[in-house]
Amino acid sequence: MNYNKTIEEATALSPSAKTAILQWLTEEKYTEYRPELEQLIDAQDWKTLEDRFFMTIPFGTGGRRGAVGIGSNRINNVTIGESAQGFATYLLSQIGEDVKRQGIVIAHDTRTTSRAFAEYAAGIFAANEIKTYLFESFRATPELSFAVRFLEAAGGVVISASHNPPADNGFKAYWSDGGQIIPPHDKGIINAVMNVQALPSVDGLNGVIMIDSHIDNAYITAVANESLSQSRSATIVYSPLHGTGTMSAQKVLEHAGFSDLTVVQEQATPDGTFPNLPNNIPNPEVPSASEMVTQYAQRLQADIAITTDPDADRLGVVAQDADGQYKLLTGNQIAALAAWYVANKGEKGFMVRTIVTTDMLDAIAEDFGLKIYNHILIGFKYVAQLIREHQDNGDEIFLFGGEESYGMLKGSYCRDKDAAVAALLLCELASELKDQGKTLLGQLDELYKKYGVYTETLANIQYPGAEGFKNMQNIMRQLREHPLTEISGRSITAIIDREKFEGTEKGNVLIFELSPHPAAAGPRQQAAARLTIRPSGTEPKIKIYAQLHAPVSQEISNEELQQKKSEELTRAKELTDAFQKLIA
Repeated sequence: MNYNKTIEEATALSPSAKTAILQWLTEEKYTEYRPELEQLIDAQDWKTLEDRFFMTIPFGTGGRRGAVGIGSNRINNVTIGESAQGFATYLLSQIGEDVKRQGIVIAHDTRTTSRAFAEYAAGIFAANEIKTYLFESFRATPELSFAVRFLEAAGGVVISASHNPPADNGFKAYWSDGGQIIPPHDKGIINAVMNVQALPSVDGLNGVIMIDSHIDNAYITAVANESLSQSRSATIVYSPLHGTGTMSAQKVLEHAGFSDLTVVQEQATPDGTFPNLPNNIPNPEVPSASEMVTQYAQRLQADIAITTDPDADRLGVVAQDADGQYKLLTGNQIAALAAWYVANKGEKGFMVRTIVTTDMLDAIAEDFGLKIYNHILIGFKYVAQLIREHQDNGDEIFLFGGEESYGMLKGSYCRDKDAAVAALLLCELASELKDQGKTLLGQLDELYKKYGVYTETLANIQYPGAEGFKNMQNIMRQLREHPLTEISGRSITAIIDREKFEGTEKGNVLIFELSPHPAAAGPRQQAAARLTIRPSGTEPKIKIYAQLHAPVSQEISNEELQQKKSEELTRAKELTDAFQKLIA
């Protein structure tokens, strides 16, 4: 069969897919994948070919991430190699020969392909005569960020797909300050990647420097130094969800002196197939991921149960309510508790939150006289950018940053979200509350009474494959060209398009400010409401965030507060449901 001619004549393929497939059929760097590609062409599996080749995986809020397999829209040795070579080329162009001396640091998670990809990437950097450090085994993403700073390297790479399904993997690039790549560097790296004509010959791990435990010890000490309390009374259950957290969060808690710590052994083994998780999904946001820690917590009557995702940058928290039932907290609730804990300790500095993170952080910052930057786009790389601007290059001190997707950071020892420091803060808070006869969820209710009921919900609409990508683009275009005027009975009072927003980073995000709920009566019930819409930067989905705020009397009874929380949650879900119907 003349494969080139077959592809050129295939009417079911887009021009971009044809171009990419022809490259993979003819260029030497794709030779190892040619037999599998030819099998797909023989089978005339146009849908699979279109999905695998219609685009090249871009750098999103979390870097480059996707399913492992052949194709320009997949993670494989070619896309990993091109990412590494493009990053190396860009670093050399921006920094010069000093890059070779400063070096690059590489880490990876527990996924089945991560070690091989990490070693291949290390070989690429070494082939460019860049000093290359590689962790001897899996490590948490925040430790990579720390290591870049500790070793004064030019940059870093993490091979991970974070909380994605087992079939996925990814490549995250870090700058010399330990923060993820931000504009304009991200586009510069992509341009360099797209211009990679050939990959250098890789001589195994020849010349690669293996990182031993001295970095681990320095990192664990740095995290533990963020401690704000001596109380260690909490009974804790912890699961790393088969990921890297045994090397970070667990070691930090043990180092800090938490003796009543039970690890879920069924999920403690590093395993990239995530076997002991429902549907093999290692995502702290998903309630099923916390089923086993909750069972342990119930049996041990634990004060707090926590999980970390595979690269241990995000923390899930389960705690007991007034009725003795264990509940999974949202990322916003965790961030609010941690922010209040830090502020209440008299710590000074500035806080940061993303635009879809709870506004309660603003109320907490105002209450304690702290500055908060609340305008940043989604992605912790923008938190790192503010630390760089206002602490490294200014005269302010970074105190705390949080995002709704279960990520936070206290201190500036690293420049990415860190589940280890989040675990330390939440376990300390749980201990102090226990000493006072209180609980985490009880303290959260106290915050609601003081600052009002803040309610947030998130809905995801999946758009898989090439067709899904086009649908997402079309939906965002339609929302801009034909602006909505009302949603679920609420009029839209303002639309903020972050692609056109002046003075801050631009992004494909639409924010709808809404009028109060029609049933609201009286000034105390004038609940603010907001919907934020954006395509995910790492997964084929559109994310819909609802954020509501309802002031309440500080004298409200616990029963009335629970009712108010339930009402607001219903209203928030009504908004996301209504929006899903509008774009269906």
